[in-house]
Amino acid sequence: MGITSFLHTQHPASVPAVDDTLFDTAALVFTVQRDFDAPVHAVWTAIDDDHAWKWLPFPGLGVIYDSPARGVGVIREMGSVFGPFRVLWVEREKFWRYVPNQRITFGVVSGNWMQYLAVRQYGEDKTFTDLGNGRTRVVWKVAVTPRLPLRFSTWFPPVWRTAYRIGGIGPLFTRRVNQVARTSRPQLRSIDTNGIGASAPSDQHAEEGAK
Repeated sequence: MGITSFLHTQHPASVPAVDDTLFDTAALVFTVQRDFDAPVHAVWTAIDDDHAWKWLPFPGLGVIYDSPARGVGVIREMGSVFGPFRVLWVEREKFWRYVPNQRITFGVVSGNWMQYLAVRQYGEDKTFTDLGNGRTRVVWKVAVTPRLPLRFSTWFPPVWRTAYRIGGIGPLFTRRVNQVARTSRPQLRSIDTNGIGASAPSDQHAEEGAK
């Protein structure tokens, strides 16, 4: 195996994050939240569309979905997924909850060399609440178990919360949300857990994959 092939190889997560037990077993679980002066569809779209995470100033950063579908069981790549930067950090995330404009939950099932060496277990749960008057609240729960050499970092939850609050839902994300709010409208149809058009989302249906 050549060095390039090795750098691109995906290694199964030591503890695949595939359901809500992740939030009971991870070494560190923390939550951040923020209210946005934007409608829920704009905040949701900024998180869920193909431009997600491109707002951060890191080379090649973004997401690539395996298919146009969205829903439970869908897998996407996240990290430095574009161009030559793929040799840096790429993880594959699998969704086990997907309720459009309301909630998504996913976890890492594999990663390339850098992700694999740094993280043993990782997942996220995001909820979106319509506060009315064109305002939205995002509550973001993160569960992470770093590898042993980095496990000391879990002793400092405030550092993690600050990094996620600023980098994940901070000023750059807010700018992206505002851009979406100006240029898009709410979809008349949602997408169910199999990526098929549906008239309205259902929490029970969307969580079937988690049971």
